[in-house]
Amino acid sequence: MLVSAIIVAAGKGARLKSRTPKAFVKLGGRMLVEYSLRAYQSSHKVGEIVLVIPERHISDLSFLFAAFPKLRVIIPGGAERADSVRAGLSACSQRASIILIHDAARPLISVRDIDRVIVAAKRHGAAILAAPVTDTIKLVKGWAIARTVNRTGLWQAQTPQAFSRELLFQAHGRKPAKRATDDSMLAERLGAKVRVVPATGDNLKVTTPHDLEIAAWLLKRK
Repeated sequence: MLVSAIIVAAGKGARLKSRTPKAFVKLGGRMLVEYSLRAYQSSHKVGEIVLVIPERHISDLSFLFAAFPKLRVIIPGGAERADSVRAGLSACSQRASIILIHDAARPLISVRDIDRVIVAAKRHGAAILAAPVTDTIKLVKGWAIARTVNRTGLWQAQTPQAFSRELLFQAHGRKPAKRATDDSMLAERLGAKVRVVPATGDNLKVTTPHDLEIAAWLLKRK
């Protein structure tokens, strides 16, 4: 059973205040995207990797093929994240029965959590890494608190998110009535039951310069 991993790294990273796309920002001497590539390369359950990046940077990253033998292809992304995922899907091997989607903005993903999501997806057809909400959540309208939301049962979705090939192609094949913020939402709209796998490691999403500082600290701690 071939497992493919699509690493989405086509974001501009405007909130990171960087002149280069987010995936190419340096963290501990390496590009952000290299950490995700290394984790998926190290997973014995992953058979191939598809990397989706801004088109103008493809020629600059040919050296990655030697560093990461599982890297199947580097392809250009689209205007929106969903466009980039669809591009990645078209580049996956037709033999892939399970496909993972991972955001390069989460460089600290562990091999252990990757493997746990794959196992859950093979068993249930769809699974995502997530963490329970621990903060008190407020619903705010007009800069005023409208109410406090009961956090019981609330989880923060992360990546990787893994699905059977058929489900993922079906989910992305439909024109969504409204924008989906992750791939799980598209699967949920089809009525799919998506399994939640609790994250065990630091899987920080790098969005702001402060996040980059935290990621650097976590990296040193490891």
